[in-house]
Amino acid sequence: MTYSGPQTTWFRPMPAYGVNYGFFAPLHKEIERVFDEFGGFSSGTATRNAAPRMSVSETDSSVEIEAELPGVEEKDVEVALNDDVLTIKGEKRMERDDLQKDYYYQDRTFGRFARSITLPFEPDPKTVKTLFVKGVLKVTLPKSVGVKQHTVKIPVH
Repeated sequence: MTYSGPQTTWFRPMPAYGVNYGFFAPLHKEIERVFDEFGGFSSGTATRNAAPRMSVSETDSSVEIEAELPGVEEKDVEVALNDDVLTIKGEKRMERDDLQKDYYYQDRTFGRFARSITLPFEPDPKTVKTLFVKGVLKVTLPKSVGVKQHTVKIPVH
């Protein structure tokens, strides 16, 4: 992990769906064991870790989010803004000919994914910009003038 400036306190990422099983962790572990025993593969190969890895950064004028989506097509990605919560969701699909194969081992992940981030302000949806290049989605959320003025520099004596 690289330190790239002062740490903000507003960023609290929400876990990817299905990553933290909480109370159901023992049940999930037992289901995985049964699948491993009878099928020779994990039940999680379809969705385990399918949620994208993300980077969140902030400048004086915007919040920028980059999500790694290798193997995902642009048409399978949706970006939604609900007040101050940005959600990136989509699906990484398995190739048709891969469905016909009997795998001995499958470490690649496929399936639906979703990640949500609570932002420190409510962006204007009309100003949000997205760019999807080489499997990386970049979302830029400009801060309004009012948001920029909330930060006040306090002199240190």
